[in-house]
Amino acid sequence: MLGACHRQADPPGDAPGGVAVAPGDGVAVVSWNQLPDLTYWIFFQAGSSVVPAVPGVPLIRTAQSPRVVANVINGIQYAFVMNATHQDSPAGPASPVVLATPRLAGATATWVSGTPLGGVPLPNLNAVAFAFGGTRLVAVGDAGTLFAGDYNYTSANPPGVTAWTLPTLVPAGFTNLSAVMFTGAVFVALARDGSVSTSSDGLSWTSTPAIPSGAAVMSGLALGFFGAPVFVAVGSGGNIFTSTDSGTTWTQAVSNTPNNLNGVSFVGGIFIVTGAGGTLLTSPDGITWTPQTSNTLNALRGAAFGLVAGQGLYVAVGDAGTIVTSSDALAWGPVASPLSQNLRGVVFGSRFLAVGQGGAAAYSDDGVTWSPASAGSADLNAVIFTPAMYVAVGAFGANAVSR
Repeated sequence: MLGACHRQADPPGDAPGGVAVAPGDGVAVVSWNQLPDLTYWIFFQAGSSVVPAVPGVPLIRTAQSPRVVANVINGIQYAFVMNATHQDSPAGPASPVVLATPRLAGATATWVSGTPLGGVPLPNLNAVAFAFGGTRLVAVGDAGTLFAGDYNYTSANPPGVTAWTLPTLVPAGFTNLSAVMFTGAVFVALARDGSVSTSSDGLSWTSTPAIPSGAAVMSGLALGFFGAPVFVAVGSGGNIFTSTDSGTTWTQAVSNTPNNLNGVSFVGGIFIVTGAGGTLLTSPDGITWTPQTSNTLNALRGAAFGLVAGQGLYVAVGDAGTIVTSSDALAWGPVASPLSQNLRGVVFGSRFLAVGQGGAAAYSDDGVTWSPASAGSADLNAVIFTPAMYVAVGAFGANAVSR
């Protein structure tokens, strides 16, 4: 009796075609002309050459184009090569080696603007948040505008997001939204009238107890952790409200200033509030607030904290390109700014990055020396850092990413 025999498939006759590598911020994106029925392999290593299937050479199995290669180091050149198999065949010919050097995002050439979000008229977007550990982004703005999207680094249109989607359920009267954040479990959005709503997915929103803000216009929201979570919301007339029970009850704090407050951040283990006339307040717990001398009379609109050469640095930005810094959040001083436009948001991702009026942006690797950049032409109101990518939103539905 004759036994059946199995014939191994023939390997591909050609190397993968159209192989290209686009450098990103701590990543590289490999793309090629993908053919059906073939299984693709990516081999890469630091340097100017790489050979497939050499022991110790990192590889990515069964890759799909485009493929993000993470955990590569900015400023170091990498070599990439590909081959493919057909079913269970041996590998076919290798592609030519392609070289790429990952680099920091933030510079002009790294920015891509998306189609404005919203209908007619286009709404202003005032804030954006990302669910770290997940994929969901949420952007909020005027006229009750809410959009949710899933992080997608390689998406070209819209850039950085698979699609922006309108919510499925929003409480009646929840409008003119000024802030949004992610707690680690839910998104929390704040309206200018003190209304608060939460969502686990950015699509279905539920009202929670409002902040008793009276005539104050609420502008900022942050969450800090001191053994237990503490919410802080700020607004006009120096108003600061705190909640230590997840937003069930809100208590007015003594801010020690009558000035309008533009934003609040929990950075470097403390709360920092920025406001009109150079107002800068700090708090170690969200309850007790201390005015700091910012050494500027220009309105400040956002703050960030980052580690620079192993040392912590606080940065606040504001109108007329103002940038002030501090190593301890107590003694603040201005640094030279490359911009005269108003700056409305700042974040520390892989570097400090600020955005503002007319698409102006500025970035710095040490918080002291800043370089100008262009993030489009629309006014940008807020910026966050997601894996390997900055996301900014602004006036008339503006959205842009730097990667």
